[in-house]
Amino acid sequence: MEVAVALAVAGLAATFIISREPLDRFSLTRAARLAESQLTLARLHAVATHAPTAVTLAETRLEVSGRGGSLLSRVDLGGRALGRLDSVRLQPSTLRFNARGHGSSGSVYLYRGEGGIRLVSNFVGRVRAEPFQH
Repeated sequence: MEVAVALAVAGLAATFIISREPLDRFSLTRAARLAESQLTLARLHAVATHAPTAVTLAETRLEVSGRGGSLLSRVDLGGRALGRLDSVRLQPSTLRFNARGHGSSGSVYLYRGEGGIRLVSNFVGRVRAEPFQH
């Protein structure tokens, strides 16, 4: 009985080590939720302060800036804690939210392995996630 349990545990461990897809998907989803929270923060800050707010990307860090370029928040989407993304892209290079919370249309692209998640911000300022394969 003990040998059977040990073999089952070893088989599961080997399967997980060989197939990193679940870990890749988890890392990608976690980074997407974090990026989405940054975009939501930018929109809410713009509405609360009645001032424009901008979201930019510096390497793999998503940064939210208020009036005068003051840094409000910074999150590293490619950090070790998130399982390292392959790359992050912001298009256009700056997403802006006006005092009413309306945003410029744009997307944040997160890449990990063969998959990716695109966070789309529409002109109303709402964000939606779309998975894709590349």
